[in-house]
Amino acid sequence: MLTFEKVLDVFKDYLQQDPLYEVVLTRHGYTLMAWEPARSAWYSAEYMATPEILMDSLLDAYANFMEDQITDNERDLTQQEVNEIEKQCDLLRAKCLDK
Repeated sequence: MLTFEKVLDVFKDYLQQDPLYEVVLTRHGYTLMAWEPARSAWYSAEYMATPEILMDSLLDAYANFMEDQITDNERDLTQQEVNEIEKQCDLLRAKCLDK
């Protein structure tokens, strides 16, 4: 069974590396927040109603993080790089869904 705790455990290392995203437990539930360093402000805060939504949102953020790490925002990804990011995302998804 997918739980918030399982998703957070799987993405723990990623969240420690990425300075732009943070998951916060509020009185209403888990919220994914995105930081804009140039403005020193949060630009997004989205309520994560289910562990599945949190997992999908973190997979998207992770894929963007990996793209930025690989390209330094200087170029497009190669097909091989796209495939590698997809592979890494599939591995994280599998860890989340592992029973």
